Amino acid sequence: MIYLLYDSSFEGFLTAIFTTFEYRYSQVYIVAQHHYSPTLFDEEQIIYTNSTKAQRVLTKIENCWGKEGVSVVLKAFLSQEERIENDLLEAICMMIRHPKEKVLDNFAHGAIVHIRKAAKSVGREVHRLKEFVRFEKVGELYFAKIAPKYDVLPLVVPHFKVRFSDQKWVLFDPDRAYGFYYDLKEVISFTPSDKDFGKPSQLSDDYQRLWKTYFQHINITERKNSRYQLSSMPKRYWQYLPEVEG
Repeated sequence: MIYLLYDSSFEGFLTAIFTTFEYRYSQVYIVAQHHYSPTLFDEEQIIYTNSTKAQRVLTKIENCWGKEGVSVVLKAFLSQEERIENDLLEAICMMIRHPKEKVLDNFAHGAIVHIRKAAKSVGREVHRLKEFVRFEKVGELYFAKIAPKYDVLPLVVPHFKVRFSDQKWVLFDPDRAYGFYYDLKEVISFTPSDKDFGKPSQLSDDYQRLWKTYFQHINITERKNSRYQLSSMPKRYWQYLPEVEG
C-alpha cells in the first residue's frame, strides 16, 4: 500500500488523484499529511500541490458528471469524514472506467452512498448557516463567529458577499482558526496568526483598526492553522456550488 500524503487542500487532494493515474498505482490510500501516522511497513509519497494537475482532474470530472457532479465532490471533500478522500478516489476510478455511466447514481455501492450522504449533510449545513448566521456590529465592522460541524465557510461566503455587499464584515470559524473578511471590494481569507496579514503594505489603516477591534472583542487565542485558508477551496471552484449563490 502506498500512502499519498497531501496538504489537506482541495487542490492537493486533486493532485493526489492525478498522481494515482499518472503512476498507475493500483493500491493507494490518500490521507492528509497531518493525520498520517507512519508504521514500519508503509510506503509514503509526499504530494506537492499542483494547480495544473488539479484542474485537469476537475475538468475530467465536469466532462463526465457535469457541474452537479463536481459540486457533489466538493461538498463531500469538505465534510472531512473519515476515508472520504478514498471513497472519492474509488468513485473517480469508476468514472474513468465507465465514463458514460451515471456512477454517482449507483446507490448500491458503499463509496457512492458515503459520498452522497456526506455531500447532502454539507449542503444542509450551508443552508442552515445562510439562514441563521447573525452579525454583530462593533464600530464599523460586522462580524459573526460560527463553528459549523463541517468546513463550509467557503461555501457561504458568496451568499453573504451579495447579501451584505454594502457592509464590511468578518466570518470566523474559531474551531478551525480561519475566516474571511469583506472590505466592500473583495473577500480576503485569513488566520489569526498570519504573519503577513495586516502589514501596512497590504492593508489600509482603517482595516488594521477594524482588525484589532474584531480580535480584541472576541478574544481569540492566536493559533496557526493555514490549511483552512482560501487555498482549501479557491474561488474558481465556487462556480460549481450554485446553491451558495444569492
